[in-house]
Amino acid sequence: MPGTDILHGYGNRFLGILVDLDNTLYDFGYAKEKACKEVVQAVGVGKADDLIRAFLFSPFGVESPRAIQSFLSDHEITDPEIFMHAVKVYTRAKIEAIEAYPGVFETLLKIHAAGLKIGAVTNASHEHATERLVHIQTEVFFDCLVTPDNAGMKKPDPAMFLHAASLLKIQPHQICVVGDNLVNDINPAKKAGMCTVHAEYGNRLPPEYSEGIVADFSISSFSDILQIIGL
Repeated sequence: MPGTDILHGYGNRFLGILVDLDNTLYDFGYAKEKACKEVVQAVGVGKADDLIRAFLFSPFGVESPRAIQSFLSDHEITDPEIFMHAVKVYTRAKIEAIEAYPGVFETLLKIHAAGLKIGAVTNASHEHATERLVHIQTEVFFDCLVTPDNAGMKKPDPAMFLHAASLLKIQPHQICVVGDNLVNDINPAKKAGMCTVHAEYGNRLPPEYSEGIVADFSISSFSDILQIIGL
């Protein structure tokens, strides 16, 4: 977290914030791992790490149920009923395991009460993103939700962040962006001319993949954003 001397001149500069969702507002990595463990337990074959890798490297996207189908096929399970059961187990376990990081609700409430606009830019589908925000009871704070299926683009395209700025009717330099991923969140937001804040507490990107990207600020908890935006 930067000192007050570094923050001088930033307070009251911002009219809004944009946040990533997964691993910024809640620990999505944990939720996915827990869901994969429950699937493996339910079907009785394989290892959770193998199912996680199936999701990560799926050509259909990291949330596609086809990853489960591929995992089952690798273990010679082709029964459609087992597949459907596994999908239901995964879907239920994942959403149940999602919990907001400490201070997220209170921080968003304070930002909202101060009159700042709040938007989200995520690579999750609109349906999944909305479901997660509802689950952690924060959806009422958001003025826009930008997803690949409603914007026609995905991160790390800077255009996603500029699109969110246009929806909020705020100039890019008046927006503070918070995200855990240096490549998908911080770099494109910097290119869009926005102030960037790295949510180090949720970062799962190995240093060798960060491409030397450095955010304007780094925070160890979500509530640290309040000092940066002058609240």
